[in-house]
Amino acid sequence: MFGFKRNKAFVGLDIGSHAIKAMELRIRQKGNQDVFQVAKIGYEPLPRDVIVEGTIIDSTAVSETIRTLFEKNKIGNRDVVISISGNSVIIKKIFLPAMEREELAESIVWEAKHNIPYPYEETHIDYAVLRPSSATENQNLEILLVAVKKDKVAAYRNVIQQARKNLEAVEVDALAIHNAFEINYPDEFRDNTTALVNMGASLTTIVICHKGLPQLFRDLPIGGFYFAENIRKDLNVSLEDAEDMLQGILPQATPPYEFEAVLNLNIKSLLDEIEKTFAFFEAEDKQQKKIEQILLSGGLAGLKNLPRAFEQRFEVKTALFDPFRTVIYNEKKLNGLYYGEMAAFFGVALGLAARKKEK
Repeated sequence: MFGFKRNKAFVGLDIGSHAIKAMELRIRQKGNQDVFQVAKIGYEPLPRDVIVEGTIIDSTAVSETIRTLFEKNKIGNRDVVISISGNSVIIKKIFLPAMEREELAESIVWEAKHNIPYPYEETHIDYAVLRPSSATENQNLEILLVAVKKDKVAAYRNVIQQARKNLEAVEVDALAIHNAFEINYPDEFRDNTTALVNMGASLTTIVICHKGLPQLFRDLPIGGFYFAENIRKDLNVSLEDAEDMLQGILPQATPPYEFEAVLNLNIKSLLDEIEKTFAFFEAEDKQQKKIEQILLSGGLAGLKNLPRAFEQRFEVKTALFDPFRTVIYNEKKLNGLYYGEMAAFFGVALGLAARKKEK
């Protein structure tokens, strides 16, 4: 949302609490169509606790990890787009009467001051007109209002500068995921109501898209760290062992049924919170829109039987989100792991790399 005019490619840089993911795309011709091709891609774990719940604790460690990521994967492009999530980000849909651009900009300031729970002077504000609404005779504008706290943006800008990269734009995770969905699932994007559930280390981001337009955004404070900490306490294992168990590596001293029981309790907690979000969406909408499919991404998406757990709870078709469904790549030049078992990690990075240029 917050960016500048660009006429060249940049690197989508997803700075998570557990790892940093990077992707650079190029436009290539495939038949009669222009398609995205992965030019560079990389993944680098972060030291523990250098980012906690989206807050940068150790900027030096983060910037060094970014430099390592670029060097190891031979990413020469220094122009990056990043995204931010968590409680420093506010996304709201508002409705305003149709008006000229100058009047709209003034009205957005007024709306921001009355809809954002932070002082206006302490936030960056941006907006996008989704479409005129046909709900009233006055043809109100449906507007997506986005606010991010300035100190949060400043902290992320600082690590980008320390890493000797150029920060070209700041997005929010939810909109990056929405962008990746549009690219890879054009038919579903246009015709269906889809819930995108991105389960990261610290947060689970939910975006509900109806026929090409985002309808609801929510960040839940449940992610891989939440699961690992509960496993650590309940099974009396180290945090490292708990994280290994989430990857399917069980210590010999831990019976599989004990781990499964704890894991299922944590999955239930996650689904309980997601169910509240889905119920809010379906209750709020007067046209009785129903979620028709769920797509899962992020580090937790690889948990065994998780799509089945979603289907059993919500009775909705559920699958893993494929960020490379329409994006082409060269396995001979790039690590094939990124397109296989690690694909779920790259939804946000791809959405950032493919971000539409500012006009």
